[in-house]
Amino acid sequence: MPSNPTAVPAQRPPRRPVDSEATRYLCAAAHTDERFADRVLDEVFGDELRAVAPSVGFDLAPVLRHCLTARHRRRRRDLRLLVLGGFALLAAPLWTVLAGVAMRVGATLASARPTRQSLLGPLLAMVSVALLALLLLSQLTRVDADGGLPGWLIGRPWLALPLGIAAFLVLVLHLHGTRQLLVTRLRGNRFDATAPDDVPLPRSYADRLAAVSEAQRGNVTIYGGYVPFVGHGTPVAGWSFALPIRPAEQVGGAGRPAEDDASAPFTVLELIDHVRQRLTALDAAAGPDRLAGLTVADRVFVGGRLLTGDPRLLPHRERMPRHRWSDGEVRQVAANPQGAARHYLCAQVPSWGAEVVASTFLHFSTDGRLLYLECARTVLEPPRLAYHDVDRLTEWLPSRHLVHLLATATARLLPTAFGAPGRLIDDLVQALRHGPRQARLRRLAREDLGHDYGARVGVRELAAGADYHNYFQVLDAAKHLKVVERHVLAAIVDFLDDRGLDTAEFRNRQMTILNHGVVQTGGLSVVGNQAVGTGARAEQHGQPATGGERPRPA
Repeated sequence: MPSNPTAVPAQRPPRRPVDSEATRYLCAAAHTDERFADRVLDEVFGDELRAVAPSVGFDLAPVLRHCLTARHRRRRRDLRLLVLGGFALLAAPLWTVLAGVAMRVGATLASARPTRQSLLGPLLAMVSVALLALLLLSQLTRVDADGGLPGWLIGRPWLALPLGIAAFLVLVLHLHGTRQLLVTRLRGNRFDATAPDDVPLPRSYADRLAAVSEAQRGNVTIYGGYVPFVGHGTPVAGWSFALPIRPAEQVGGAGRPAEDDASAPFTVLELIDHVRQRLTALDAAAGPDRLAGLTVADRVFVGGRLLTGDPRLLPHRERMPRHRWSDGEVRQVAANPQGAARHYLCAQVPSWGAEVVASTFLHFSTDGRLLYLECARTVLEPPRLAYHDVDRLTEWLPSRHLVHLLATATARLLPTAFGAPGRLIDDLVQALRHGPRQARLRRLAREDLGHDYGARVGVRELAAGADYHNYFQVLDAAKHLKVVERHVLAAIVDFLDDRGLDTAEFRNRQMTILNHGVVQTGGLSVVGNQAVGTGARAEQHGQPATGGERPRPA
């Protein structure tokens, strides 16, 4: 049956999960987890030639905006702490050091999280710090009067004391400002995907942000490293095998095809379109057969080191590669799966507000009268549980939260103040090196034919926690993978039956696949890698997990 590889079947465009729970929690993480914000900015803006991983279940643009806002606020806080701390050291060097030691001791008492039953611990810790500071002040004044220490070392404690209090208030106001931003913009009932616009963006950052916003909606993944499914989470058990294509009436016969034509009686595009239509109908179905949230889309995967010489993806070697092909180009890759670019039909089922996303990748190809089928699967784990604290904040500030805020400021004042100079210097160096570094990367890309343009990690993967939050998240991920798998296998059987082809061997393998799926706790279990029948082949996709107690659906 002839097929036009450029004919595009009707399909709905993929949805943009701007307002998903995953987007909201990642925006909150930008303000509460400085390490996460720094890694996101380095991954996206550190190399302007590098491709970006697809945004699975979230929208990347607001997350980047919030990361830039959080870094701007952090810099202002560090600059103020640096100025106040510097003046305190100049005013009273010894007193400032001893006061810092005293606050460190008090911080060990204030580090416990206050509860409704016990609010006295942090309060007593802060009072003890104040009393200890007054005691040190009186002792140092007496030593200075006896002439035991030089006057410049003692300095003017009466001047350093208000400077220390001012530094403490700077940190308190910063924490309170972060809390207000979370409450007014990122709480569940008031989520606004747009980030504050009061942060000035350098021209290079603005251009990169616009390019990234466009690239995340593309249909081409340019990956770095070995596993192509970057941004989609952790690989779990998959399967693949080659199936002989022969008419059903020849079963038990001489085994020689009735036709001399060695080509398959159908095209790969026809099989892809049939499976796509079957899966797309699941989201539109009514009643118990509906699989809500399912998205089915074509995606092409290309290694980041294999772009040189391909003007379709890399028209200019000193710029970021393209992330979108036309539907006709994608179908041409699907019809001729050879070379660096490979086509997969991607079925994704988000759950728990897109905190968990189960993805199934299907690849089909024919070689003469052999049909090759591959099913790779990944699961994107939920963001860290600490990012959900934004939902426990109230619009008004209760006494318990106020005490916790003061206790947190007490515990963080010393390490934050001492780390401020290093962070400011590092930010300054990075800003000064950004332009020369990008010029060096462009020069390397121009000279190195194997320059890696691929994305190394997805932003969503940077926020993934070590554990699922509850058992039902694991159960839902496993369920969605198995439901999609069952419909895929049924669609392939129907497709082969409609064309009068032998499906006996495929049905045997189908039963093996469906009967050997389990949910494994504490590592990745590859149980379904069993082959049945003559010439069968089983393969494992993804590396088994080592260590940890993270439950994974398989």
